[in-house]
Amino acid sequence: MTANAKSFEERAASEPTDLHKAFAEWLFIQTGIKPDLKTVQLTCAFRMDFQKSEENQKDLKARKAAALAKKQKAAADKRARLEKQLAALQAELAKEDTAQTAASMPAETAAPTAPAAPAEPEKPAKATPARRTRRTAAAAK
Repeated sequence: MTANAKSFEERAASEPTDLHKAFAEWLFIQTGIKPDLKTVQLTCAFRMDFQKSEENQKDLKARKAAALAKKQKAAADKRARLEKQLAALQAELAKEDTAQTAASMPAETAAPTAPAAPAEPEKPAKATPARRTRRTAAAAK
């Protein structure tokens, strides 16, 4: 519920309360600046009306939209920067892979030779003896 202009005028015409006076004194103690008592009263009385006003709400929406746009732009910039770094790293890896592949390939490959025929047939591998296990006293019973 917003107050109308007459209500504002009536509220502004009232005298400062003890709370307004104490607040003004507190501000002076905290800051060293002597505030105008009527200004302190008006600020206290109309702050919430200002917060709810259409003008302030429009300003808040505009500030939020600007902050969101700034955040999105920063995210897009970061993404572009990271993609650029990734592309550079991938290009570097591709160069290294090409260099390694070229280095590992022989310059000329000789024609394959036939394997030499074995002189004697291969002997079967020796069978390894089975492992002996220890018997425990409990297993012996």
